[in-house]
Amino acid sequence: MSNNFDHRDTPLPHSYYKRQHDVSRVTLWRYRKAGLPAVEVGAKIWIKESDFLAFVQKMNGQTVSAVSLKNREDK
Repeated sequence: MSNNFDHRDTPLPHSYYKRQHDVSRVTLWRYRKAGLPAVEVGAKIWIKESDFLAFVQKMNGQTVSAVSLKNREDK
């Protein structure tokens, strides 16, 4: 049996996106109001990275990858 773990399909806390993609809490709230899928567990908000990247791509009308966002962050 092969376990193909893909971190992009694992919901991550919204604090991950604040750190990794330099997105504020308010921006994430606005994205969620605009249709970004998220799961709420108690007071915690969890978002799949694949959903986040697809949403940003749709909002910007361009292709966005996790690698390009990470490289922008390193500068």
